Amino acid sequence: MKTCSKCGYASPDDSSFCMKCGAYFESEPAAPTTATTSMPGAPVHGAVDAEASMEQGFAKIQAGDFAGAVAAWTQAVKAGLAPSAEVYGRMLDGCVDEIVRSSADTSTHSRAGIADLAILIDDYDLITDLMAGLRDRSQQLGTQRELMNTMNEYMFLAIESFSVYTDLNDLSAICAEAVRVFTDASGRVESLEPAQSKHDPKAFLQNYTQFFQILGGKIDNAVEKTDPATLETLSDYWADRSTSRFSDVIMGASNMNAQLIATGWLGSKVAVKARDMQLDSFVAMYLAPGMKSGQQS
Repeated sequence: MKTCSKCGYASPDDSSFCMKCGAYFESEPAAPTTATTSMPGAPVHGAVDAEASMEQGFAKIQAGDFAGAVAAWTQAVKAGLAPSAEVYGRMLDGCVDEIVRSSADTSTHSRAGIADLAILIDDYDLITDLMAGLRDRSQQLGTQRELMNTMNEYMFLAIESFSVYTDLNDLSAICAEAVRVFTDASGRVESLEPAQSKHDPKAFLQNYTQFFQILGGKIDNAVEKTDPATLETLSDYWADRSTSRFSDVIMGASNMNAQLIATGWLGSKVAVKARDMQLDSFVAMYLAPGMKSGQQS
């Protein structure tokens, strides 16, 4: 638990910012590192074979190890390998195939460092390309279980996009597309082979739709109230801070929204309040640098 020096609110988790006003907590000083040097042209101990790491990633994704594949590809890119269009296509297809094929909890996929990999290969749009692949593949699925697994992962990737894309107009478009995808899935799910589950899949899809409608609305409102030049400045500002993880607060708000499926009237009021507070804190935190510079309209 951390107490905000600005408003005094005690945040219940270990977030890097206040859940009430969006102010950052003072960051801890980084641990000192030991510098190393080597002679020019000398072999570096433990140097990574980028091409071997890339191929290792393909082997892992074929074996069903999503996290291992992402880790290997990340290592390859960090070692200097820039994926060609053909290699990137193989990576994308492998990820989509594994997500759809997997019967495990697909929420673990978005925790596998996929956002970090997406930031590294900035010549491509890995997150939104994965979302598009899942959207297209979902049209071919025949069971509610397959559709829900795929839609769950689509939702987590949409949330993960808030750690990759920093332009509010891009994030607004992602929310709008998510609403369309979940609305379409909600209209089809009852015609598929039923899942052996006590949960109503359509209720979950409608809940996802509602969440991205609300989130998109808050983003659109922020865009309307902020001049384009400031929006561009803010996008650049946050792009230079790759450690900022807006997806964390969006995920927290999503979890609160999911509680609306099972809670009663009083519980729903509490969940809605907590959800809206977290979404408002995201908007406040995102806009704060522009307000400090006096550029907010």
